[in-house]
Parts: sequence; structure tokens; C-alpha cells
Amino acid sequence: MLITKQDIEKYREVSRNVADKKINPHIEDAQFLDLRPLLGERMYQNLIKNATESNYTALLEGGEYTYGDHTYHNPGLKKVLSIFAYSRYIVFGSYTDTGFGLVQKSNQDSTPVAESSKRNIHTRDRDTAMQYWYEVVNFLNRKSNDYPLWTSGCKTSRPGKFRISKIS
Repeated sequence: MLITKQDIEKYREVSRNVADKKINPHIEDAQFLDLRPLLGERMYQNLIKNATESNYTALLEGGEYTYGDHTYHNPGLKKVLSIFAYSRYIVFGSYTDTGFGLVQKSNQDSTPVAESSKRNIHTRDRDTAMQYWYEVVNFLNRKSNDYPLWTSGCKTSRPGKFRISKIS
């Protein structure tokens, strides 16, 4: 995986009691279902295989870079991926599979957050992740010589959305 629970904690509040085995599936889903379509299959596979190479470290970690006469900031793929993973965890992370079916844990001192509120947080965080993603796209386009598998100026669409067109 490209990120861990500790990476998510840099950008969003996650309880220290959340086990890695509980959040890791959401990280894996965000990586495969959200990030892969944005990067494209070839670049995604190359990133997974070579994440420790210096050019990919700059892409993952982010930071300042110069293009032309100006200095810009790349938020980094880790930030984008962390927010995508958190948005998935918010919606699906509070359920537990038991011998009697899927349950949502509760106790006398707390009440679960309404499903509609979770969906709102999920939507807001996905939108936030996409805004950071657009800054990463700027970085990739400006540094395209360092990322030959990136299609310069490629069009990205919101992951998880589809459009039906009438064919005449």
C-alpha cells in the first residue's frame, strides 16, 4: 500500500483505537478504485512497483517545485489518497460483521452518526481530494519529462461516476 493509517492521521482525525486491519481495506479500495483511474493503469502499476524511486517520492510526498519563474506547491498523492481513504472509512468503517449479521456498535454514552451525515462527510472529502488531485495534475503536467507514463493534460473524471449516452 502507498499509505498507512499514520498518513491519514496527518490530514484527518482517526481514533488511535482503530486497528490497521479495520482501515487497511479502505486504503486498498481508495488506491485501486479512486487513484488508479486518475493516474491511468500503466502509471499506477509503475508507481506501485517503484514507489521508492526519487521521482515517485516527490510525487507521493509533495512539496514546493519550480516551473518557469514561479514556485508552486504539490500537495502530493499521499494527501489525495489519504483523504479518499478516509472518505471511504467514514461511510463503511463503523460496521462490524458478526455471526448474526452486519451490526453497528453503540454504547450507552454515544449514539452513531446518522447515515446522511456520513454521506455528507464522504461527499465533501471526495470533493476535497479531487481539488488536491487537480494540483497534483498541474505538477505532473509541468514535470511531465520526469513522468513519461503520465499523459500530459489527460482528462480526469470523477471516479465512481458513469455516464449513459444514447447511441443512434
